[in-house]
Amino acid sequence: MSDDGFVKVERFKYKPTNKKKNKKNNKYVFKDTDDWTLEDIKKTLKERKEALLDSRFYKELTEVFEEHLLKSKPFDIICYGIGSVQKSKNAQYQFVLALILRELLKIPGKMYIFDPVMTDLDKELCQFHDIEIIKENENGKRSVKKETLFYMPHCGRGLYSNTLSANWNKEQLPLITIIGNRFDMYVGSQLERDLIRECPYLIPAVDILKVVSFPKEFDNNQIFNDLSIQTFPKETISNLNDDFWENVLTTDEEKIDNE
Repeated sequence: MSDDGFVKVERFKYKPTNKKKNKKNNKYVFKDTDDWTLEDIKKTLKERKEALLDSRFYKELTEVFEEHLLKSKPFDIICYGIGSVQKSKNAQYQFVLALILRELLKIPGKMYIFDPVMTDLDKELCQFHDIEIIKENENGKRSVKKETLFYMPHCGRGLYSNTLSANWNKEQLPLITIIGNRFDMYVGSQLERDLIRECPYLIPAVDILKVVSFPKEFDNNQIFNDLSIQTFPKETISNLNDDFWENVLTTDEEKIDNE
């Protein structure tokens, strides 16, 4: 985990191949990801998409989307923390799902993306798919005025808290949907002083969330595990008094950062 809340995903490497075997049958020759071109990464993503669409996981996931996500009709999608699509198998599947979501939701606005580990090839890929790269690290603090889907698979808890803090009022919070790790996983298992220091907005958020979990099984269970759709129902938000919004327990440093 880096200091900015983005999770560093270790790259995968192909094992060296037998040179004699390669001469006999070129289909067993593998190219290191450092040497990939846009065509290489597009081919890999096509294979990842086929594997995802053919899985039982995706069939179950579409049922979840139809019941709990499609009717939300977000205007934009913000992608944080996917990692390097060039370097990571997990990132490749997560990127593919982001593209599928854009298509399913018929996003009328834009799709944005940021991760500090993105390579030049990752950025070229995003340009090919008409995804706008966020130029500076926002640390998750993007304030929205329209319905927005934040796609944040396996981000650090502080990054989730920052996204909430930037929209922490009764007008904006109902506009956001977050696909990410369940907040109650952190609040229910961490010391309160650590939560207040690192992710204070998760503490009150768990009491007003509607949470719908992703299906459990896919591939190595490290790609979409523990993810959920988290929303803030308007009927719940409308019943909250001013104290709820004003009395988030934060450290002095967090208070200064959010003023």
